[in-house]
Amino acid sequence: MKNKTAVEWFYSKIKSHFEHDGDLLETVIFLMEIAKQKERVQHGNTWDAAIKAHEDRSGVIARSIIDFDDYIIK
Repeated sequence: MKNKTAVEWFYSKIKSHFEHDGDLLETVIFLMEIAKQKERVQHGNTWDAAIKAHEDRSGVIARSIIDFDDYIIK
């Protein structure tokens, strides 16, 4: 089984509850696509911030790796 992102997991749980209601299911599917787009943007922002933080640390990879786990996007 493929690992799911949080958005995909949420979608599968919601979908299973509303499959009997076609209109609601269409709405859930539409919102899932929007959520996936937002998730891709968030992933990109996280990587951009990590690269910037690495550059701010003068490119010291060991320090960047250690600090990355504690890095919070604002």
